[in-house]
Amino acid sequence: MAINTILTTDITPSMQTYYDKKLLINAKPNLVHQKFGQRVVVPKNQGKTIQFRKWTPFGAITTPLVEGTVPDGQSLSMTSVSAQIDQYGGYVAVSDMLDLTALDPVINDSVELMGDQGGLTMDTLTREIIFASSNVQFAGGLSARHKLAASNKLTVDELRKAVRTLKKNKAPMFSRDGKSYYVAIVGPETTYDLQSDELWQDASKYSAVENIFEGEIGKLFGVVFVETSEAKIFTAGDLLTASRNMTVDSITGAVITVDEAISSDEATALAGVSVIINTEKYTIDSAASGSAGAATITLTETPSVAPADGDIVYPGAAGAAGVQVASTLVFGKNAYGVIELENGNMHSIIKPKGSAGTSDPLEQISTIGWKVDGFVAKVLQSLWLLRIEHGITE
Repeated sequence: MAINTILTTDITPSMQTYYDKKLLINAKPNLVHQKFGQRVVVPKNQGKTIQFRKWTPFGAITTPLVEGTVPDGQSLSMTSVSAQIDQYGGYVAVSDMLDLTALDPVINDSVELMGDQGGLTMDTLTREIIFASSNVQFAGGLSARHKLAASNKLTVDELRKAVRTLKKNKAPMFSRDGKSYYVAIVGPETTYDLQSDELWQDASKYSAVENIFEGEIGKLFGVVFVETSEAKIFTAGDLLTASRNMTVDSITGAVITVDEAISSDEATALAGVSVIINTEKYTIDSAASGSAGAATITLTETPSVAPADGDIVYPGAAGAAGVQVASTLVFGKNAYGVIELENGNMHSIIKPKGSAGTSDPLEQISTIGWKVDGFVAKVLQSLWLLRIEHGITE
């Protein structure tokens, strides 16, 4: 269905302002990851490339001044990080029961839903960019995600290590009410584990004397915690339709015969899937369908220690034995950059019935949508952003 791209005059400027404001209000609670980035305004008529800027800090001066001699000056050094912006948006079509001359409840509800979707989209895009940063700390001193057990939770000691890392990397701190701090973005599962620590300071104990962020739940060792249900969690899917795991029957080189039946569709889907066997991670090169005790999987490499009959083959996309792995972001100021969403960049678009011309000949369809004219997120200083991967209570 073709949609007219020109906003019609059936919606007064005041109504459009109302809807835009409502859209942003609904989007903001979802913009936790987007909230703390260095903000850049989308330039008008300047192409699709935008530049984030970062200054190169000065080193220590160890040479003493000479009396009566003016020393050489220093030059400011700035690095530009380029990124290409893209547009995002979505809409819903509704029937001709709506009257756009009034604030119809259906329109309000639709704008709220569009705001939720717009906010979730921007938050997810930002999260995926900053989570791709290579600066990672695995809880318990472990070396990889697939080694993490549910017991390797986020602890006070892990947080102290993260703060130490950021300080050693000279990550600048945020400032609020004369106090400096780093920010951590956590999920409800992580909050549940942290709040059992006696050193945890709940936001309710200091919110009366400090301006706190929306979603802020507490602080610990110079780190302010902001909670979101969209915090990244790595979850492993089932290997087979009727079974999460597989069981080793026998092995010859890199070929493992399993106790479970594998269908032809499942065999195709298993190619390229990662698995964990005896705490080591492997990749399935191919699988052959067959009945239980006859179906096989072939790994891309022969295991250094051959698994025995009865050993479990776990999905490898998350932690040890396939358990969920949560990620907590701890970062300083200007660790990453984002596009400013306000001032017209994110807005609602409402098309009344009949505005599509011949595409809506009986004036039956209205649409309510959201659009971001340009958005991108970019890691600016990877050493100022640390991802802690850890287990959670399930």
